[in-house]
Amino acid sequence: MEPVTTFREFGLWGELYCEYVIETAMRNSAHEAEVVAEGIQSKPDIRSTERYRIDDKEILRQVLEAFDANNVWNFSTHWGEESLPLVEVLHYRTGDFYKPHTDWSPYHSQRKLSMSIQLSDSQQYDGGEVLLYDGPSTWTMTQKQGHATLWPAWTLHEVKPLIDGDRWALVAWQRGPDFC
Repeated sequence: MEPVTTFREFGLWGELYCEYVIETAMRNSAHEAEVVAEGIQSKPDIRSTERYRIDDKEILRQVLEAFDANNVWNFSTHWGEESLPLVEVLHYRTGDFYKPHTDWSPYHSQRKLSMSIQLSDSQQYDGGEVLLYDGPSTWTMTQKQGHATLWPAWTLHEVKPLIDGDRWALVAWQRGPDFC
């Protein structure tokens, strides 16, 4: 049995598939990223990025399979589309960021697992590191194109400001029964 760790990192897609995911996202309209706190709000002092909703069935299937195969915590999750209600591609441009936050809250009490998949070649941008906090320790998420990182939704994390270029990432949350 594999040891339970705070974060799980694994290769998922190749360069061409990452480009396909970005192209698929760009077929939809971009929306300003929002923050959920006492309702959904634009909070440019907390989060700045564009987001594109993904509804491509094949991409969604692969993301769901990646969640299921890498849930080393054995969290109880819902099945099928009910467990994966939102998958987005985020586009960070120079100056964009997301301050420290968790993906679990009273507004998202069924979120069990969070995932980020690096879609950009790390040579195309500078900055934009994703930091995950585990108590007093800080862990920097991989910037390898096509690699995914999975973590419990209550984990504090942030996206540092992008210094130059464009960074693309797919993000998703797997839901399940509320934690008791």
